[in-house]
Amino acid sequence: MLRSLTPKKVILALMLSTLGAGYFGTFSGLEMSAGMKPMAMLVPVQLGVLIYFLWLKPRKD
Repeated sequence: MLRSLTPKKVILALMLSTLGAGYFGTFSGLEMSAGMKPMAMLVPVQLGVLIYFLWLKPRKD
């Protein structure tokens, strides 16, 4: 079933895609050792997942 897109969801998707493109561009231009770059890239992603699961995830009571 196709879910309706609200303007709020479209704006959120555009913001997240812009943020992701900037994030990728920033890390692709950094001069770091080959072993540190993947670890440095994953830290903000892990923090985002942690925030989602601890505070934002809908709870089923």
